[in-house]
Amino acid sequence: MSSAQKSKPVAPGKMAIFTAAAAPTLEDTGMMDAPTFAEEGANHAPWSAEAATNSMVGSSMTVPFHQEGPGGFSLVSIFFAPGYVLPRHSHSSDCLYYIVEGQIVMGKRELGPGDGFFLPAEQTYAYHAGPEGVRVLEFRHETSFDMKIYEKDMARYHEKAEASLANAASEGAPS
Repeated sequence: MSSAQKSKPVAPGKMAIFTAAAAPTLEDTGMMDAPTFAEEGANHAPWSAEAATNSMVGSSMTVPFHQEGPGGFSLVSIFFAPGYVLPRHSHSSDCLYYIVEGQIVMGKRELGPGDGFFLPAEQTYAYHAGPEGVRVLEFRHETSFDMKIYEKDMARYHEKAEASLANAASEGAPS
């Protein structure tokens, strides 16, 4: 489906049918502001070109549904490759996550299909995708939100993320 045929925001109070094929990327919708760093003095080290490419290959975020205006509902469909590591971060809106397939590891907890979690706005969290990767649905009662990153040393985070993706690939995890 061409980008001209991608779904558009839906007016509140209207029935809407949506398809995965028509879902624009999260970036295309402009719903999420560019990440900011919350830690004073954080090392904002950029990723190498190779690491940035690996990160993009390791994730996919589409928006099958979102309403117009503030306070509208939105649904983001997320895929993270095996071993994908999210930085410690928060968002400016409440969010409900539902794991469709695969697994995440959040602290000492492992969550799989049918599991999920709710985070109130500004709650810091992180997780990494399990050995088969993960598909997550993200439900919000907002159509725009931010992302604050709470990593003090981004160079260290990048090393950890790259090592995790490389480890998952070397173990022959499916992509």
